[in-house]
Amino acid sequence: MPTNREVYFNLLKSNNKYLTRLVIKSLLNDANGFWDEISLYKSFDLPCNNYDDLLKKIERVKKGEPFQYVLGYANFIDQYFEVNPHVLIPRQETEELVISAKLLIEKAFSTSGNLSIADICTGSGCIAVTLKKYFPFATIYGTDIDDECLKVARRNAKSSEITFLRGNLLDPLIQKGIKVDVVISNPPYIQNHEEIDEQVWKYEPHLALLAKPSTFFYEEIIKKSDAVLNENGLLLFEIGEDMEKPLAEIVDKYYPNAKVIFSKDMHNKMRFLYIIKRGGKNYA
Repeated sequence: MPTNREVYFNLLKSNNKYLTRLVIKSLLNDANGFWDEISLYKSFDLPCNNYDDLLKKIERVKKGEPFQYVLGYANFIDQYFEVNPHVLIPRQETEELVISAKLLIEKAFSTSGNLSIADICTGSGCIAVTLKKYFPFATIYGTDIDDECLKVARRNAKSSEITFLRGNLLDPLIQKGIKVDVVISNPPYIQNHEEIDEQVWKYEPHLALLAKPSTFFYEEIIKKSDAVLNENGLLLFEIGEDMEKPLAEIVDKYYPNAKVIFSKDMHNKMRFLYIIKRGGKNYA
């Protein structure tokens, strides 16, 4: 049985574009039952556990299948979430959205009171579940049109008291007369599938990627949001990097008096849109 060190460096030498250092370490952690790199490094010169099963997973990754689908889970802000081809794999940009949302929510509301949040296009539920962790006393909703997504989200929520509703965007909330303080969403926004990475297009759900025009789902959410948002509500979005101008026009159309903030991600790309419904505090 080879050691973890031997497996690691042999895989690096294979020069397969999908077997990056991060992916190899993730596969080795999974094979050995570890959840952090320190545990792996401490066992680097010990025999690799579950080696035969690891080899099968390596072959799948070599062919291009995302390693998160191969493992059946993905990391998101220090938590692990079940993922499968029915849901998008959580991205770093979405982590940034949730961390920023936490700060904005703390600024705007008393987090020990009757805070309510709706995650639209919830997918794996990673946004809703993480916000529930940050705000345990909040009422959290997640909506998605795909029942298979909601099955994954409910499993990820585990014992968390999150209400998942099936339906298109805000419609399930409107139908039930639900009002919330915060609407947060990472909706589909890619207009042409040629813009999508080959691996993503082949394996991840197209329903969660494509929109025509790219602003379609944003406008659908924004134009109906007044029926859902409380008076001083927040609308928080992840966006495509070239969408600032058309989205600014949409916001001005429905919320001419709102405070609007566009924000860049850690790669200096315009990636987030925050709308404070009635202006209010200085969020800049």
